[in-house]
Amino acid sequence: MSVIKWRDAYNTGIAQFDKEHHKLVELIDTMYGAIRNGNDKEMTEKACTELVAYTIYHFDNEELAMAEVNYPELAGHKAEHEQLKKEAQGFQTRISTGFPDGVSELYRFLRDWLINHIQESDKKYGLYMQNRKTSP
Repeated sequence: MSVIKWRDAYNTGIAQFDKEHHKLVELIDTMYGAIRNGNDKEMTEKACTELVAYTIYHFDNEELAMAEVNYPELAGHKAEHEQLKKEAQGFQTRISTGFPDGVSELYRFLRDWLINHIQESDKKYGLYMQNRKTSP
């Protein structure tokens, strides 16, 4: 069962990043499944590590693409990414050292932040990139 139902409203219009966002949602669902099913520390840590690593990979891809088109809000977007990375890595440390402390909070944090970030920040760069493609 998927805990985050993907909605068309989450699409940015940039196929690569929409695909990566879908993958992030899948990883969040996997993490939630590990938590809900009471999986052991090793399984939960693995899901968390994969999620954090893919999040960093995705953010790097977004930032590179934004830099290539001189996206005017790149610095602010990058700062949002840095904050998320810092918080997610903090949760990852909490899980590693004090399992299950932090597991549920990490899931809720990532779910809420991902959806809000996509709908607010990512949609802006999606529109900007689409407009650049159609401009003469």
